[in-house]
Amino acid sequence: MKNGKAFNLFLLDGEVTGRIKCTLPSWSGLAYKIPRTYLEACKDRAHLKQSGVYFLFGKNNEDEDTVYIGQAGIRKNGEGVLFRVVEHLKDEFYFTEAVMFTTSDNSWGPTEISYLENKFTKLAIRTGRYTVKNGNEPNPGNVTEEKEAELEVYIEQFKLMLGILGYKIFVPLVKTPEPVEEDREDRELLLTLTRKIMRSHKVIEAYCKQTDEGFVVLAGSQIEETDAVSIPDTIKKLRARCRQNNEIKDGVLTKNYLFKSPSYAASFILGMTTNGKTDWKTADGVSLKTREERTL
Repeated sequence: MKNGKAFNLFLLDGEVTGRIKCTLPSWSGLAYKIPRTYLEACKDRAHLKQSGVYFLFGKNNEDEDTVYIGQAGIRKNGEGVLFRVVEHLKDEFYFTEAVMFTTSDNSWGPTEISYLENKFTKLAIRTGRYTVKNGNEPNPGNVTEEKEAELEVYIEQFKLMLGILGYKIFVPLVKTPEPVEEDREDRELLLTLTRKIMRSHKVIEAYCKQTDEGFVVLAGSQIEETDAVSIPDTIKKLRARCRQNNEIKDGVLTKNYLFKSPSYAASFILGMTTNGKTDWKTADGVSLKTREERTL
């Protein structure tokens, strides 16, 4: 069993829609979640005049979760990470919230923030939950192995803090295989969908995992490339966008995709309205509907 962690959340404005400060007892890292409309209220907060790394969260024109990751040092006028975030208000990308990381002892310099920005950007791209707005990969700088080990601790804690603050940007859609522990329950169920499509005469085989968040259609799944008349409009648009971005290539999905319902996951695969609870089946051929009824 993994060790638990106790993070502290402080509502600066006494409400969950306002500013939130996140800390970990006996540790120097600080996280601030600031809605766009509250940035002006933070101008006198000393910690945000320091060096730091920031995340700007919003939606792009396709309504996809989008993030811009940056870093800022202390300027000659005494301003730091907050000042840099405020400069982004004039950008074309409209972010709704910012998360800023810094330290209680102001211990980061240019080397530290460059390294953190680089690692966070690469991690976000690799995880694939958010569209990353950064045009170029940030320079990682030159760090000693001792400094790298220190900064990796910050990275692991800040990844947890982002999740606590509502952003699963670094949480993989499906878990990597782990050694089975006697007291650990596997909460991810592998399901298969196999169907012959009459309009194209193709046999489609796709895979997904039922997770705590929903249904993740796995990369490598076959996708019916033609749309039926009955396909839901949201699914039709998603399939078109995936083809445009080469996330469906030669009838095969190239990245994992999360859906909140089994029917939307199946409709995405088959290009038609369908009942995912009967389409998706376990390795022994039991439908999701039957499996769930057995647990009642």
